[in-house]
Amino acid sequence: MVELKIKKVWLDRRVAGTAPTRLLLEKLEGRPVEIVETAETVRRAIRLAPDPVGESKKHLFVTEQKSFIRPCPCSPGCVGCGYWTIDLDLNCPFDCSYCILQKYLDCQPLTVAVNLEQLRAELDEFFSRRPAGIMRVGTGELADSLALDELTGHSYFLVESCRRRDGFLLELKSKSGLPRALLQIKPAGNVILSWSLNPPQVIKGEEKGTACLEERLQAAAEAVRHGYRVGFHFDPILHYPGWRQDYERVVESIFRRIPVDAVVWISLGSLRFPPDLMPLARRRFPDSRIYEHEFIRSGEGKYRYPRPLRLRLYGELAGMFSEYGAGDRLYLCMESVEVWREFTEKIKRGRRNSAFPFPWQC
Repeated sequence: MVELKIKKVWLDRRVAGTAPTRLLLEKLEGRPVEIVETAETVRRAIRLAPDPVGESKKHLFVTEQKSFIRPCPCSPGCVGCGYWTIDLDLNCPFDCSYCILQKYLDCQPLTVAVNLEQLRAELDEFFSRRPAGIMRVGTGELADSLALDELTGHSYFLVESCRRRDGFLLELKSKSGLPRALLQIKPAGNVILSWSLNPPQVIKGEEKGTACLEERLQAAAEAVRHGYRVGFHFDPILHYPGWRQDYERVVESIFRRIPVDAVVWISLGSLRFPPDLMPLARRRFPDSRIYEHEFIRSGEGKYRYPRPLRLRLYGELAGMFSEYGAGDRLYLCMESVEVWREFTEKIKRGRRNSAFPFPWQC
């Protein structure tokens, strides 16, 4: 698991004396602690640092959330996958050069909510309104699902809360290892543990502080041996000289360790970012070359690789996964109807399949 480098702990006065907060403080013994009224006090302190984004990852804010569950904010014009997010933690101790949270969270410290009973009540209500089909929920939208788990134990709470909930799939998505807590309980059939993957040199250069590829795949293999099903996310896929051979080795490494029947889904998404992320990322990651490429401004305002290049990336990876019988696990993340249509037509001509419509909505 990731080594946390917490400089200071900030407590929301509303939760300062609660039992969950005391348990957190026991695990962070020796760190200075300050009680505050709101997160804005913490953000003001972080903004004074030379690198506010990096500084935000060294401060922990313990609080309570007003609400937790919301639909994933899919980009306008993109095909939505019906994903629902649980915003239990905010921000991430990892520091990826392409991460949109650098701009989106505006100096939000690592934030942990401790009012889990309210979340339990929200989940019960959410489950009671079950529509037709299957719904997917997860915590990997505004935070890494597992990076803080040795501190918070949230994965155990979520698995037990979602166990035996017919019609719902819980996904915990990470670039970390596998928390011990998930190996000390019986796996739940509707819980999917997933890992974001990239070639080793991309992880080393662009995903600072994360587990290496070997550690992520070992974690996934250990999860499968324990009885979990797993997923993988290739997002963002990066284009650079030699990219195809590098990604081919990653795909080969997956199925050298993990049987295809244990893989529930694999998402494909190419590099994309809002315009104001580029200058910030270039300043924070001067050695990165991922922004030195041709990009187009898409309809929702983000910069992306041109459509022909994106289709080439997706098509090549679809071919790689199809060789291992995993072509029907694929879906595109945050892509337009036009790209989806061209992608599905292309793989049909190649006698391959994709996971569209999304199996968790069928």
